[in-house]
Amino acid sequence: MQRESYSIIVEMENAGTIDWDEVGAGLAALSREIKAAARLGYIARQVIFVHAGEAGDTPLLRRQIEDAVPELAPALGFAALPGGRYYELKNEGIAQATGDIVVLCDSDTVAQPGWLPALLKPFEDTRTVAVNGHTYLEHDDFTSRTFALLWIFPLRDHDRRFAAKRAMNANNCAIQRSWLAGHPFPHNNGFKVSCTLLDRQLRAEGHDLVKAEALASHYPPRGWRFLLWRALVTGRDADRKYTALKSASRPRRVFKAMRRWASASWRASLRIALQAPRTGMPAWQIPLAVVVGLVFNALVFVGQISLAAGLVKDDVERVPPFVGHS
Repeated sequence: MQRESYSIIVEMENAGTIDWDEVGAGLAALSREIKAAARLGYIARQVIFVHAGEAGDTPLLRRQIEDAVPELAPALGFAALPGGRYYELKNEGIAQATGDIVVLCDSDTVAQPGWLPALLKPFEDTRTVAVNGHTYLEHDDFTSRTFALLWIFPLRDHDRRFAAKRAMNANNCAIQRSWLAGHPFPHNNGFKVSCTLLDRQLRAEGHDLVKAEALASHYPPRGWRFLLWRALVTGRDADRKYTALKSASRPRRVFKAMRRWASASWRASLRIALQAPRTGMPAWQIPLAVVVGLVFNALVFVGQISLAAGLVKDDVERVPPFVGHS
């Protein structure tokens, strides 16, 4: 059965903060999923890798990817956007896509078996415009287990309520190109804000974001420098989202920051207490994880209220070179 064609966009910004072996694992999984989708009649038009380097860097990237997954060579496409940020890279790839459906994934995620067919199947209903997969954070030690509980992603299993509230995953979604071409990710100075704004545009036009059991794992954050920076930028992004979607009033933004700190701290503590056993965390580590969660949310508050009160400028967020793994 011949179905709609698709293009896959892979941003390579995150590849700079993980090991190439980890990137290779994601590429191997992507190749496996393309083959699985082909057996069901889904044909890949392109697999486009978009990087933030110069065009002259592309041949080396091509060789690395072809060495890792030679079977993808006929479908490979590349684009360079010097200095491009996360969503800018995605928009560059979207502009080059020719498939009926655009599949978005990241260089630091690993598709689980059945991911791509699950993501594409809802498009058999011609009313479907966008499909959201389920990304979860891997965890293998105290820090990664704690942040799997604190992070924006739900746990892999037994976390339906959190998953149901999850907005668009820019690292795990598929969207009709006919709609996406006219709705690129909106510009915003934030680090991870544009996907929320695009999600709002989608819903404002009366389209549902269909949830699919398309599982992909995300490598865990590593290093205290990254976690410190990520907490502060999470707070600044929270203020940017509130400003864009609710109100630009500074008093309201400051009040929102204080209210969010209280509610997020309570929710995170409760979530850790209830869900920690599902991550394999020993009981004696749970109180320490709660403390880490409280500190993390305090830093989020610092970032949010600093921008809300005008203590820092709304500068463009870029991943600092010192943060390590993301």
